[in-house]
Amino acid sequence: MKKKGISYFLMAAFFAACILGLAGCSQKKTAEQNSTENKIVTIEFSYPPYGYDSQKEDAFWKKYIAEFEKENPNIKVNFTVESWDNVYTKWDGYFASGDTPDIGYADGVQGVEYGVQGKALPLTDVIDALGGEEVFTKDSKAFQTNGVWYSIPNCVAAPVLAYRKDLLKAAGFSEPPKTWDELVSMSKKLTKDGVYGLGMFTGENLLTQQIMVGFMKAAGGRVLDEKGNVVVNCPENLEALKFMTDLAKVHKVVPPSAVDWKYGDDVNVLGTGKVATDIMWGGYGTLLESMFPNDYQNIGFVTMPVGPSGHSGSFTGSGGFFLFNKAEHPKEAKEFIKFMSREEISKEWCKISGNVSPFKSIANDPELMKMEWYKAVSQQSDTAVELGFDYGFVPGLDILHTQYRYSRTVGDVLLRNMTPEEALKTLHDDCIAAIEKAKKQ
Repeated sequence: MKKKGISYFLMAAFFAACILGLAGCSQKKTAEQNSTENKIVTIEFSYPPYGYDSQKEDAFWKKYIAEFEKENPNIKVNFTVESWDNVYTKWDGYFASGDTPDIGYADGVQGVEYGVQGKALPLTDVIDALGGEEVFTKDSKAFQTNGVWYSIPNCVAAPVLAYRKDLLKAAGFSEPPKTWDELVSMSKKLTKDGVYGLGMFTGENLLTQQIMVGFMKAAGGRVLDEKGNVVVNCPENLEALKFMTDLAKVHKVVPPSAVDWKYGDDVNVLGTGKVATDIMWGGYGTLLESMFPNDYQNIGFVTMPVGPSGHSGSFTGSGGFFLFNKAEHPKEAKEFIKFMSREEISKEWCKISGNVSPFKSIANDPELMKMEWYKAVSQQSDTAVELGFDYGFVPGLDILHTQYRYSRTVGDVLLRNMTPEEALKTLHDDCIAAIEKAKKQ
């Protein structure tokens, strides 16, 4: 009996120790979980401005970053505004070092380029969480390739035709030109007394090639065919090049100074009444009241005139979120992207940034469509294309983009006295060479 009693005592002591040990382990585990859950994660967000008013834009991001952090107390967002002068160089440095931010913001083709190169993470799961591809407008296809999304659409923009209502009325016109023929005839009549009929960039810069691509689209031209063959040197693109260069060289309805214009000069000549119509980014409509308080009500916006193809054409400028391949906090970064994609936030972003929403539910919102600039850009988006048109990211074409090769084609005609046929053939050959070189790399 005595030994048995001792045995029971030892067993009881053993079980008590186990229970205490388990309790201790449980408490330790709970403490570790609480520590993990309470850990503050900081998302690094590298952002080049995509709006037209820096003060409004900064206030917008600060407001919604604060709201996101309030909803997600364990996540902070370190927001860095980059300069367009060196943002891509800066990102290249991040890629080279491996010490990257979490989130970047770029146009769709740029995001896809990074993804194809292994520099950005796939984001198809975020697209699915937002409702899938069908919730986005047609021009959002530039954010994916072969069904893989490397960037989340957040804004859409396009150059459209702005015009002075007062100058057109004084010349006997009740509405702006709707076709290429009308653009020529009206611009000729409007060019008088120091005022030119049409403002557009003609120098070797990014804006000139964006206009050139829009004319190519309106003419029915293409860069590649369905099999991926280069078809730049085609009758449609030749007609577009002749049309654009004739406006300046033959019809003389474009200010000669346009060859030296800097960013924003096109807006100033319209606002001061030095041109009657002007090809410019529609988002400038958000600045006109502050820039030209006495004349902004005389400025209207419509889609680009219809070309020989039977439809309009313009360049698509888009912006969206991508994740760097070495993002330290991809899960939390995705939550921030989803938050910023909310309908009410997207709608407010349109109002202050000068961009159109990439979400179908907002793109044609009645309240937003009351703004002339917004309506023009929204309607233009169906016929707005990237430099590679509808083919997604094509290695090699990005080089033509960064080297302003399309605008150099315009310069070949206007400045170097090449025929349009010679200039277009040169562009065609350069396109083939750039793609072949990219295939070997």
